[in-house]
Amino acid sequence: MWVDKTAPKEDQNTQKRKRSTVLAMFFVAGSTFCGLLYFCLYYGWMKIDEDSTYTGILAPYYRIKEACRSWRNFVVEPSRDKLLPDPLKPPYWQPKYTIVIELKNVLVAPEWSYKMGNRVKKRPAVDYLLDVIGYPNFEVVIYTSETALNANPIVEALDSKQKIMYKLYRDCCKYMNGVYVKDLSKLNRDLSKVIYIDFDPESFRFNPENVLRLPKWNGTLDDTALVDLAELLKTIHLSDVDDVRPTLQYYSQFDDPLKEFRERATRVAELEKKLHQIESEKEAFVASVKKYQGRLFGFRRHE
Repeated sequence: MWVDKTAPKEDQNTQKRKRSTVLAMFFVAGSTFCGLLYFCLYYGWMKIDEDSTYTGILAPYYRIKEACRSWRNFVVEPSRDKLLPDPLKPPYWQPKYTIVIELKNVLVAPEWSYKMGNRVKKRPAVDYLLDVIGYPNFEVVIYTSETALNANPIVEALDSKQKIMYKLYRDCCKYMNGVYVKDLSKLNRDLSKVIYIDFDPESFRFNPENVLRLPKWNGTLDDTALVDLAELLKTIHLSDVDDVRPTLQYYSQFDDPLKEFRERATRVAELEKKLHQIESEKEAFVASVKKYQGRLFGFRRHE
């Protein structure tokens, strides 16, 4: 489209804008076509490969289809089928239970302010939790939907005592409908011994029976949930159960599992106190009866 030099200046400017728009559209369309042509030629061109399974005139199409599938899997599927190495062999100690825990809004919470910008707030009692559940009591794995670039420095700062054995990031999640989902079946561990701790039901849709679902932590500093969590996990460790899933399913039915555990622990402690008191009173009664019997039959017991 050429510009009419004899036309008024305003019309010339309008013609120039139209010409620029048309040229830009041709440029975008041409670039897209060239890129698509390069993609087809690169991935569909006949390659010399003794193990090639595609032959004939449709071979380029099948190779392009396979390349598209590979790109999709790169974005959607976890980066590998076995996320953790095999369990440790003797003489090394392999903990019986594996704790898999989300980082964001469970151990830390993001925070933003005009004064400080983006920061990460550490949840109260994180250090105590890691001391209780860390190696050798449990095999602790951080499994987060955050990227390694963002999450790894945070994990390193939290784990000053090296209690966390493995770290899994976004590339180890499955991307489904805008959500990064954790697939515990790829952990290479016995799922009857795996405890997964998270707040988002969408992220554990594959393995809900292994989840201890906690309320989302948004940065409040008067929070004591991790203390209760440490006590619950310590109880599971000491009980030495063969399958943790029934226990996890029981507590996950409550809106606040840790509150329910705390209340149950309080009731059990009160019951044990009463039983101990009854036992003490019983022993005192038996002692007094024996003492009375000794006097009744004509001899005194040593006091």
